[in-house]
Amino acid sequence: MKRKLLVSALLMTVIACIGWSGDQKEVVENYNSLMESASEENWIDLSRGLSDESMEFLNEIATIYTEAGVPFNNQGEELLASLVSDTDLISFSETVISISFRNDKAYLQSGQGNSVKTYEFVREGNQWKLNLVPMLNSYLADIMEGIPERDQDPLATTSPTYISAGTGLCEFGLKNDLDHLSLWNVYCSASNSDSWGEDWLGSSILGSGSEMGIWLDEDVYDIQLVDSEGNTYTLWQVEINEEGVFWEVTEMDKDEPN
Repeated sequence: MKRKLLVSALLMTVIACIGWSGDQKEVVENYNSLMESASEENWIDLSRGLSDESMEFLNEIATIYTEAGVPFNNQGEELLASLVSDTDLISFSETVISISFRNDKAYLQSGQGNSVKTYEFVREGNQWKLNLVPMLNSYLADIMEGIPERDQDPLATTSPTYISAGTGLCEFGLKNDLDHLSLWNVYCSASNSDSWGEDWLGSSILGSGSEMGIWLDEDVYDIQLVDSEGNTYTLWQVEINEEGVFWEVTEMDKDEPN
């Protein structure tokens, strides 16, 4: 039964791919292979579909767990199996919403409703491979207790990433140009609203040097950011249309204390 559901899901995805470019189709094909490997609990094939950087990171985390008394005999592969089976960190959906390209990377959005995830792919050789490093960084930061001190910011020195959110046609682009600080919350609501609404970062964290794209409907918005030390950065009455808006936030943008 599980096999029939998987084949049906893959067929739906293939139908949805009609009209996409060659690179987009390649990304979806690898995404489908990853989804099939995860469904069949074939961890070796699943790990082969990940970027080299992802496997190196998984091996490093597995080593830390092993030294702490929680052994992972096959290191990264066994840890990957645990993350897929026991957490919602990696939950493949047959519903592919969009695929975009930025800075030689591909970003695939999948899921429905409030469970939409963005997966980052990087090209290695002639294949697009899933880069789990941004998700792993967010996962590790999410399970940490409390807000760390400035020099302990978990994402202050990690590799820059790109996060995509929203389904509108107008992009509000954001780059974290803060020195040694990550962004923990991003709020963007219509200027005529009385509340900030949802946190567009969700459980993710935007490290120093990383970028985010929020896709909105055309409107006038207020935007507020919160960093890992609790400082805020606010823009008021920002008109966002199809031409897009890009903000490189720096220390100079910090709000004055009340």
